[in-house]
Amino acid sequence: MNIEQLAHTPCYCSSLRQASRYLTSFYDQVLSGTGLRVTQFSILAKLLRGSANVNQLAKAMVMDRTTLARNLQPLVREDLVVIRPSEQDRRERVIELSGRGREVITAARPAWERAQQLFEEHFGQLQADEMRAMMAAVVGSGVHEALGKPVQEAAADDAP
Repeated sequence: MNIEQLAHTPCYCSSLRQASRYLTSFYDQVLSGTGLRVTQFSILAKLLRGSANVNQLAKAMVMDRTTLARNLQPLVREDLVVIRPSEQDRRERVIELSGRGREVITAARPAWERAQQLFEEHFGQLQADEMRAMMAAVVGSGVHEALGKPVQEAAADDAP
């Protein structure tokens, strides 16, 4: 069996995960000099827009809370983000960029822009725009509601 036969799958999820792993590896390579992986860059970029509680950030990242917590650990350790109790509700945790986090994400942005540019050059601007719109449509499809589960709860049930 050749690699194309082995890689081909009729499963929507498997196809998307293959493309995601491929693109993630590419972005991680381009970002390698920054000390960030693309998931970390994405979290920091979201927090550039403002602080968020754990539920808000998990929803914005389309990630379950456990996965988000695991991804936040190295960012906290490296003093890129700060997690503190909310002033309104001490039980709620608020996540925000530290000063160092702002510096790191700002310094990493040119590498990310280079990854964007290279992807668009090789994949095509129109196809890249269409892909982004299609992925947004997938997230907004409501398929989780068909199961009667919120996105974060259903995402926690996903098999690796």
